[in-house]
Amino acid sequence: MAKKHKCPEEASERWAIPYADFLTLLLALFIALYAIMRGSKAIPIYAEAFAKAMGMRILPFEQTLPAQILPQPVLPKVQLTKKGQYINMQLKRIQEMLKKQGLEGKFQIKLVPQGIKLILQDAVLFKSGSADIDPKYYPLLDSIYKIISSLPNPIEVDGYTDNTPIHTPIFPSNWELSTDRAASVAKYFISKGFDPSKVKIAGYGKYHPLVPNTTPQNKAMNRRVEITILNIKGSELTTLAKYEKPNTNFENKWNIENNNQSQ
Repeated sequence: MAKKHKCPEEASERWAIPYADFLTLLLALFIALYAIMRGSKAIPIYAEAFAKAMGMRILPFEQTLPAQILPQPVLPKVQLTKKGQYINMQLKRIQEMLKKQGLEGKFQIKLVPQGIKLILQDAVLFKSGSADIDPKYYPLLDSIYKIISSLPNPIEVDGYTDNTPIHTPIFPSNWELSTDRAASVAKYFISKGFDPSKVKIAGYGKYHPLVPNTTPQNKAMNRRVEITILNIKGSELTTLAKYEKPNTNFENKWNIENNNQSQ
Protein backbone atom coordinates (compact mmCIF):
# COMPACT_ATOMS: atom_id res chain seq x y z
CA MET A 1 0.00 0.00 0.00
CA ALA A 2 1.41 3.33 -1.06
CA LYS A 3 2.31 5.79 1.72
CA LYS A 4 0.51 9.15 1.48
CA HIS A 5 2.84 12.16 1.21
CA LYS A 6 1.86 15.64 2.44
CA CYS A 7 1.74 18.34 -0.15
CA PRO A 8 4.41 21.07 0.15
CA GLU A 9 1.62 23.66 0.26
CA GLU A 10 0.14 22.10 3.42
CA ALA A 11 3.50 22.14 5.18
CA SER A 12 4.18 25.76 4.24
CA GLU A 13 0.97 26.99 5.92
CA ARG A 14 2.11 26.12 9.46
CA TRP A 15 3.56 29.64 9.92
CA ALA A 16 0.03 31.10 9.81
CA ILE A 17 -0.90 29.77 13.28
CA PRO A 18 1.87 31.49 15.31
CA TYR A 19 1.55 34.57 13.11
CA ALA A 20 -2.18 34.80 13.89
CA ASP A 21 -1.40 34.36 17.60
CA PHE A 22 1.18 37.15 17.39
CA LEU A 23 -1.30 39.52 15.71
CA THR A 24 -3.93 38.72 18.31
CA LEU A 25 -1.51 39.45 21.15
CA LEU A 26 -0.37 42.67 19.47
CA LEU A 27 -3.98 43.77 19.02
CA ALA A 28 -4.69 43.02 22.68
CA LEU A 29 -1.63 45.07 23.68
CA PHE A 30 -2.79 48.12 21.75
CA ILE A 31 -6.35 47.78 23.09
CA ALA A 32 -4.94 47.65 26.63
CA LEU A 33 -2.73 50.68 26.00
CA TYR A 34 -5.66 52.59 24.51
CA ALA A 35 -7.83 51.74 27.52
CA ILE A 36 -5.09 52.89 29.91
CA MET A 37 -4.58 56.14 28.03
CA ARG A 38 -8.31 56.88 27.88
CA GLY A 39 -8.87 56.18 31.57
CA SER A 40 -5.78 57.73 33.13
CA LYS A 41 -4.37 61.20 33.56
CA ALA A 42 -0.85 59.78 33.18
CA ILE A 43 -1.11 59.53 29.39
CA PRO A 44 2.32 61.03 28.67
CA ILE A 45 4.03 58.66 31.14
CA TYR A 46 2.58 55.48 29.62
CA ALA A 47 3.08 56.73 26.08
CA GLU A 48 6.70 57.73 26.72
CA ALA A 49 7.53 54.43 28.42
CA PHE A 50 6.05 52.43 25.56
CA ALA A 51 7.83 54.57 22.95
CA LYS A 52 11.15 54.23 24.77
CA ALA A 53 10.78 50.45 24.98
CA MET A 54 10.07 50.29 21.25
CA GLY A 55 12.94 52.65 20.40
CA MET A 56 10.59 55.36 19.13
CA ARG A 57 10.13 59.07 19.82
CA ILE A 58 6.73 60.71 20.36
CA LEU A 59 6.02 63.93 18.49
CA PRO A 60 3.07 66.27 19.08
CA PHE A 61 0.44 65.82 16.39
CA GLU A 62 1.01 69.36 15.10
CA GLN A 63 4.69 68.60 14.40
CA THR A 64 3.77 65.70 12.15
CA LEU A 65 1.78 67.93 9.78
CA PRO A 66 3.24 70.04 6.99
CA ALA A 67 3.37 73.72 7.97
CA GLN A 68 1.12 74.74 5.07
CA ILE A 69 -1.84 72.72 6.38
CA LEU A 70 -1.54 73.63 10.06
CA PRO A 71 -4.47 75.73 11.23
CA GLN A 72 -3.51 79.36 11.80
CA PRO A 73 -4.44 80.86 15.19
CA VAL A 74 -7.64 82.88 15.00
CA LEU A 75 -7.01 86.28 16.56
CA PRO A 76 -10.01 88.21 17.83
CA LYS A 77 -10.88 91.28 15.79
CA VAL A 78 -10.53 94.33 17.98
CA GLN A 79 -11.70 97.85 17.30
CA LEU A 80 -11.83 101.14 19.15
CA THR A 81 -14.71 102.38 21.25
CA LYS A 82 -15.73 106.05 21.06
CA LYS A 83 -13.37 106.98 23.89
CA GLY A 84 -10.68 104.77 22.38
CA GLN A 85 -10.91 106.62 19.08
CA TYR A 86 -10.14 109.92 20.79
CA ILE A 87 -7.22 108.42 22.75
CA ASN A 88 -5.88 106.80 19.60
CA MET A 89 -6.07 110.15 17.82
CA GLN A 90 -3.88 111.71 20.52
CA LEU A 91 -1.40 108.84 20.35
CA LYS A 92 -1.18 109.19 16.57
CA ARG A 93 -0.07 112.79 17.07
CA ILE A 94 2.81 111.56 19.26
CA GLN A 95 3.67 109.02 16.57
CA GLU A 96 3.81 111.78 13.95
CA MET A 97 5.99 113.90 16.26
CA LEU A 98 8.53 111.07 16.56
CA LYS A 99 8.44 110.51 12.82
CA LYS A 100 9.54 114.11 12.29
CA GLN A 101 12.41 113.47 14.71
CA GLY A 102 13.63 110.56 12.58
CA LEU A 103 12.23 107.91 14.92
CA GLU A 104 9.71 106.39 12.53
CA GLY A 105 8.73 102.86 13.53
CA LYS A 106 10.17 103.21 17.04
CA PHE A 107 6.73 103.91 18.54
CA GLN A 108 3.83 101.67 17.56
CA ILE A 109 0.18 101.57 18.58
CA LYS A 110 -1.54 98.19 18.76
CA LEU A 111 -5.16 97.40 19.55
CA VAL A 112 -5.58 94.36 21.80
CA PRO A 113 -8.59 92.91 23.68
CA GLN A 114 -7.04 94.22 26.92
CA GLY A 115 -6.89 97.83 25.69
CA ILE A 116 -4.46 100.01 23.72
CA LYS A 117 -0.83 98.90 23.70
CA LEU A 118 2.05 101.30 23.08
CA ILE A 119 5.28 99.65 21.92
CA LEU A 120 8.47 101.69 22.36
CA GLN A 121 11.78 100.27 21.19
CA ASP A 122 14.53 100.54 23.78
CA ALA A 123 16.52 102.98 21.62
CA VAL A 124 13.78 105.56 22.21
CA LEU A 125 14.19 105.50 25.99
CA PHE A 126 17.43 103.82 27.04
CA LYS A 127 21.08 103.52 26.21
CA SER A 128 22.50 100.04 25.57
CA GLY A 129 22.58 97.89 28.72
CA SER A 130 21.01 100.64 30.85
CA ALA A 131 17.68 100.99 32.63
CA ASP A 132 18.03 104.75 33.13
CA ILE A 133 15.71 106.79 30.91
CA ASP A 134 17.57 109.10 28.54
CA PRO A 135 16.53 112.65 29.63
CA LYS A 136 16.07 113.78 26.04
CA TYR A 137 13.03 111.47 25.84
CA TYR A 138 11.30 112.87 28.91
CA PRO A 139 9.02 114.98 26.64
CA LEU A 140 7.82 111.77 24.96
CA LEU A 141 6.89 110.21 28.31
CA ASP A 142 5.31 113.50 29.39
CA SER A 143 3.05 113.36 26.31
CA ILE A 144 2.02 109.80 27.16
CA TYR A 145 1.52 110.78 30.82
CA LYS A 146 -0.92 113.54 29.80
CA ILE A 147 -3.05 110.92 28.06
CA ILE A 148 -3.00 108.21 30.73
CA SER A 149 -3.50 110.67 33.61
CA SER A 150 -6.72 111.89 32.01
CA LEU A 151 -8.22 108.39 32.20
CA PRO A 152 -9.43 106.23 35.09
CA ASN A 153 -7.82 103.22 33.40
CA PRO A 154 -4.87 101.39 34.98
CA ILE A 155 -1.73 100.68 32.96
CA GLU A 156 0.63 97.73 32.60
CA VAL A 157 4.29 98.33 31.76
CA ASP A 158 6.24 95.33 30.41
CA GLY A 159 9.94 95.11 29.57
CA TYR A 160 11.53 92.84 26.94
CA THR A 161 15.05 92.20 25.64
CA ASP A 162 16.66 90.29 22.80
CA ASN A 163 18.54 87.02 23.35
CA THR A 164 22.01 88.57 23.73
CA PRO A 165 23.23 87.52 27.21
CA ILE A 166 24.03 90.20 29.75
CA HIS A 167 25.97 89.69 32.97
CA THR A 168 26.94 92.78 34.91
CA PRO A 169 26.99 93.62 38.63
CA ILE A 170 23.73 95.53 38.18
CA PHE A 171 22.01 93.14 35.73
CA PRO A 172 22.98 89.47 36.21
CA SER A 173 20.64 88.53 33.35
CA ASN A 174 18.10 89.89 30.88
CA TRP A 175 15.36 89.27 33.46
CA GLU A 176 16.68 92.06 35.69
CA LEU A 177 17.32 94.44 32.78
CA SER A 178 13.82 94.05 31.34
CA THR A 179 12.17 94.38 34.76
CA ASP A 180 14.19 97.45 35.72
CA ARG A 181 13.38 99.17 32.43
CA ALA A 182 9.66 98.58 32.98
CA ALA A 183 10.03 99.86 36.56
CA SER A 184 11.87 102.99 35.37
CA VAL A 185 9.00 103.94 33.06
CA ALA A 186 6.40 103.21 35.76
CA LYS A 187 8.35 105.25 38.34
CA TYR A 188 8.58 108.18 35.95
CA PHE A 189 4.79 108.27 35.54
CA ILE A 190 4.34 107.93 39.32
CA SER A 191 6.78 110.81 39.91
CA LYS A 192 4.54 112.95 37.71
CA GLY A 193 1.50 112.10 39.81
CA PHE A 194 0.11 108.87 38.39
CA ASP A 195 -1.63 106.69 40.99
CA PRO A 196 0.77 103.83 41.94
CA SER A 197 -2.19 101.54 42.68
CA LYS A 198 -3.09 101.69 38.97
CA VAL A 199 0.31 100.46 37.77
CA LYS A 200 1.47 96.92 37.10
CA ILE A 201 4.99 96.07 35.87
CA ALA A 202 6.60 92.89 34.54
CA GLY A 203 9.89 91.86 32.95
CA TYR A 204 9.94 89.05 30.40
CA GLY A 205 13.60 89.10 29.34
CA LYS A 206 14.22 87.36 26.02
CA TYR A 207 11.29 84.96 26.23
CA HIS A 208 8.58 86.79 24.26
CA PRO A 209 10.23 88.07 21.06
CA LEU A 210 8.13 89.80 18.42
CA VAL A 211 10.36 88.37 15.67
CA PRO A 212 13.17 85.79 15.60
CA ASN A 213 16.47 87.14 16.95
CA THR A 214 18.27 86.43 13.69
CA THR A 215 19.37 89.91 12.59
CA PRO A 216 20.42 93.15 14.34
CA GLN A 217 17.20 94.77 13.05
CA ASN A 218 15.07 92.00 14.55
CA LYS A 219 16.93 92.19 17.85
CA ALA A 220 16.28 95.93 17.98
CA MET A 221 12.55 95.25 17.54
CA ASN A 222 12.57 92.77 20.41
CA ARG A 223 14.25 95.19 22.83
CA ARG A 224 11.21 97.17 23.86
CA VAL A 225 8.92 98.48 26.56
CA GLU A 226 5.17 98.02 26.17
CA ILE A 227 2.67 100.27 27.93
CA THR A 228 -0.87 98.92 27.85
CA ILE A 229 -3.75 101.21 28.80
CA LEU A 230 -6.10 98.59 30.22
CA ASN A 231 -9.84 98.41 29.69
CA ILE A 232 -12.06 98.68 32.73
CA LYS A 233 -15.82 98.51 33.00
CA GLY A 234 -17.34 101.81 31.95
CA SER A 235 -14.10 103.04 30.38
CA GLU A 236 -13.33 100.54 27.63
CA LEU A 237 -10.96 101.73 24.90
CA THR A 238 -11.21 98.64 22.70
CA THR A 239 -13.90 96.07 22.11
CA LEU A 240 -14.37 92.91 20.10
CA ALA A 241 -15.64 93.82 16.63
CA LYS A 242 -18.68 91.54 16.79
CA TYR A 243 -20.08 93.45 19.76
CA GLU A 244 -19.78 97.03 18.63
CA LYS A 245 -19.46 98.85 15.33
CA PRO A 246 -16.98 101.73 15.21
CA ASN A 247 -18.34 105.24 15.03
CA THR A 248 -16.40 106.77 12.14
CA ASN A 249 -17.93 110.19 12.75
CA PHE A 250 -16.55 110.44 16.28
CA GLU A 251 -13.45 112.45 15.37
CA ASN A 252 -15.51 115.09 13.56
CA LYS A 253 -18.03 115.17 16.39
CA TRP A 254 -15.22 115.64 18.93
CA ASN A 255 -13.73 118.50 16.96
CA ILE A 256 -17.14 120.23 16.70
CA GLU A 257 -17.71 119.84 20.46
CA ASN A 258 -14.26 121.24 21.26
CA ASN A 259 -14.80 124.20 18.94
CA ASN A 260 -18.15 124.95 20.59
CA GLN A 261 -16.57 124.78 24.05
CA SER A 262 -13.75 127.11 23.07
CA GLN A 263 -16.29 129.66 21.78
